[in-house]
Amino acid sequence: MVLQQQSDWQSVGFGVLVVTALALTVVWLGLGLTYLGLLGFAAVVGFPLALYEPTAGAGHLLLGITALTASFTALLQLVRMLLGHAGPVCSIARVVLDEAVRMKISLVFIVVLLVGLAALPNALDADQPLRYRVQSFMSFSTGLSFWTIAVLTLLFAAATVAFEQRDKTIWQTITKPVSAWKYILGKWLGVCALNAILLAVCASGIFLFVEYLRGQPALGEREAFTSYAGGEGDLTEDRWVLETQVLSSRVTVVNEVPFTKNSPEFRAGVEQFIQARQDLDDQFGTTPGERAKIADDLYKDAITRYRSIEPGNREQYVFKGLGKARDSDELLLFRHRIDAGSNRPDEFYDVTFLFSDGSRLIQRMGLGFFHSSTVYPTAVYRVTDEDLARVRDDPEMERELRSIDGAVVLEVVNANIATGEVNPDTITFPPGGLEFSYRVGSYRLNFVRAMVVLWCKLAFLSILAIWAATFLSFPVACLVSFGALLAAEGSGFLRTSVETFATTDDKGNVQAFNLVASVVTRLVSGAFSLYGDLKPTKRLVQGELIPLGSVIVGGVFIAIASGAFYLLAVITMRRRELAIYSGR
Repeated sequence: MVLQQQSDWQSVGFGVLVVTALALTVVWLGLGLTYLGLLGFAAVVGFPLALYEPTAGAGHLLLGITALTASFTALLQLVRMLLGHAGPVCSIARVVLDEAVRMKISLVFIVVLLVGLAALPNALDADQPLRYRVQSFMSFSTGLSFWTIAVLTLLFAAATVAFEQRDKTIWQTITKPVSAWKYILGKWLGVCALNAILLAVCASGIFLFVEYLRGQPALGEREAFTSYAGGEGDLTEDRWVLETQVLSSRVTVVNEVPFTKNSPEFRAGVEQFIQARQDLDDQFGTTPGERAKIADDLYKDAITRYRSIEPGNREQYVFKGLGKARDSDELLLFRHRIDAGSNRPDEFYDVTFLFSDGSRLIQRMGLGFFHSSTVYPTAVYRVTDEDLARVRDDPEMERELRSIDGAVVLEVVNANIATGEVNPDTITFPPGGLEFSYRVGSYRLNFVRAMVVLWCKLAFLSILAIWAATFLSFPVACLVSFGALLAAEGSGFLRTSVETFATTDDKGNVQAFNLVASVVTRLVSGAFSLYGDLKPTKRLVQGELIPLGSVIVGGVFIAIASGAFYLLAVITMRRRELAIYSGR
């Protein structure tokens, strides 16, 4: 009881210090009257509506909007103070921030963002398992935030440059004189600062509400972390999945394909196939186009057969790179999915998974969706000195042993080996249908990395729109910018689609239009490949680790691309005769 009272007094004291610090900060920023008005609105309108059940949803919405608005105004004023330097770059950046709250095109998007983010919590279904609610909120809120800010960035960045040229207000800046590089840098800095403010507001709101949801009872709990059956500390399935798969950072490993299209063994097999067919038809595979199409078809067929197991048969798959999980004694999460026939929802197959440590898993699986189970780290192969000593005289065997150190060697049987029951049809694992993952940390650091990546993407989009607006009208600049945004975000889809896009007909003749379309698509997807491969939102929602190396590499790529467009914008601006009196 004494410790509890001390803890309560400490909590109250800490709360008083936080409130005092916030109040002093607000007064220092000159926002006392603004915050007083927001608090008055919350006390008079928001709280009464939230306490009354029929209007609780509207009350929570108004309180959320009030909190987000308070954060936005404080951060906006703070950033304006940080840009208080008297130089032209900071001055232009401050003007950009002022434009953002005056210009209708940006103000509308800011209001939509704040209202939409505040309304999302009310859209969650309280009857759903907690893990689904958390995932849904993280996915929709992060996606809504990024896409709303991205659209605002393109429109506002293009407008702030194009409208100044159209209305001749740029004369007041260029005739100071202000050099082109300072003008472009000031505009870019202002838009990036606006993006940082909006993203910080959204990120803080998303993070706080995720933590709030985390503290809610999961399915099968009478209160958070206390199940109906086992009591405190006994995790239900809903809570376990939430903590270990959703709100976590996991490293995922998929099985390696044993051969590639350029493997010598595969190429030799293709040549043998073509030669055998030419014995029957001397016109078969005579042109380079035909031979390339034959190789593509044979490779796809070989990969499909490798991923397929006939009834009663078995296949072996190797998952490398799991040594850290073994050494840290971390449980593995094994996710698997099978397809068979037409994936009827009323059919179930018994599949046996045999691991390298002798353990086995007999899983009754539905078709077309993922199943999850935990695997002990002992399933990760460990090569000992005794193993190496046994194969010392066989270099090839020694090399093979070393290659599977830290790997899971999985054997899959299309049957239930305990009962001998064989499934009626061939099972197929789709790409990514077999994977192991292990936890390396919490989602919080992952969340920060995701926000950093999103801000870098927004910085790239802003300089792209500024560059387009230096020589194009506002509508055309927006069209170019939005085209680049869609190409960048869809680069992964484009790259996957072009792999199966045929550029030749059945006879191997090249189709000019398809060839041009394929080349253009490959160039576009290749140019934005690093941008598209980052996928911070998807990885965050699925609990996958966003590696620091990927953040650095992606950030460097975006920085280089942004720098290139910045130089283009400066060169274009220097060539424009914007401040020459025309006599009219």
